[in-house]
Amino acid sequence: MSDLKRKISYGRILYAIFGIIISAFLGYYFSDRLENKADALSYIATVFSILAGVIIAIISILGEPTMILESSWRKDFIAARETQRKLHRHTDIFILYVILLAFLFVFSLSQQNDKYYKYIQFVCFFLTCFSFWISLSLPSSLKEIQKKRMEDAISAKKTAS
Repeated sequence: MSDLKRKISYGRILYAIFGIIISAFLGYYFSDRLENKADALSYIATVFSILAGVIIAIISILGEPTMILESSWRKDFIAARETQRKLHRHTDIFILYVILLAFLFVFSLSQQNDKYYKYIQFVCFFLTCFSFWISLSLPSSLKEIQKKRMEDAISAKKTAS
């Protein structure tokens, strides 16, 4: 069995770079508006905690081994490896959410006269914007995984009959 070299996804790379640039720009100009107030930080933390839970559920459901519908073990192995690769991106987004939540916690403990307050404030705003930006790609990514699974299931039924 030969390993095919995967193509570099320049579109995803550009999407991430563009997200970093936009988030840095917004963080630079607007992070001072993020204040250490319970309501704003609670809102951000709630939204991304829910999203983190949703991602864990999606990874659990889509990573379920019984979802592999191929006819031979070789095809199953390749399908499982491809699904795991795609789900790895979602794990990275989950980690991004957890990092954001950790920074929000540190920011909630800091005071305006602390030396690092402005830096933590910028990082929180940057991570909030970047996490939101990256989250925008989730529906299409999940749709593609599901579309591929449906096509594989239909193909397996065609070859079985």
